[in-house]
Amino acid sequence: MRKWGWQLIVVGAVIGILLLLPRRTTKSAPFLQGLCQKGWYQYAALLEEARRGKDSIFRTAAHSPIPEAERGYFSGLKYFPIDSTWRLRGRYEPTPNALAPVIGKVLLNLPGLPSCQAPHSMVVYDGKGELPYIAFWDSTAMEGLTYEGGRYVPIVVEGDSACVDFNRAYFPYCAYNPNYICLPYPPENRLCISVYAGERR
Repeated sequence: MRKWGWQLIVVGAVIGILLLLPRRTTKSAPFLQGLCQKGWYQYAALLEEARRGKDSIFRTAAHSPIPEAERGYFSGLKYFPIDSTWRLRGRYEPTPNALAPVIGKVLLNLPGLPSCQAPHSMVVYDGKGELPYIAFWDSTAMEGLTYEGGRYVPIVVEGDSACVDFNRAYFPYCAYNPNYICLPYPPENRLCISVYAGERR
């Protein structure tokens, strides 16, 4: 009985340690996961902090998309003001047997205009180890405010729902450096409205 007792104690201890270990998440997860649940002021502060960190990486990292000759003049990325109305939650639907890089779609209630209605369904791409994302184009590109090739916005999938926060929309690396090739936005993700949120020129 003593032998079994010690074995049970050891097994219990191992299970306890495994439960306490941090779960494996994507590289972006420490900042991005759970943002839709955070209070707005806490969220805005975290977002500003993340943007400063990204500027630092773009300025100094060897893998920065900013050409090396220009990094000494890089003063930081520009953004639209943080706006809570662009932090949206929608229904996520995975796409079985989809062709890469498509993995699903998000159904969003986007604002529309009398002359056009925004699509309710947006295609989701595989993040390949990072969070999945939506590649989209909106009318700010036509206004010269954002990259003409479109922007990306990461999403956080939670079961059958997803958090889509356009305040986190960013330019693909090809916007800074022609040596990069970026996935284009699909036709379904072309918006006739202006999304004044996220990264701008």
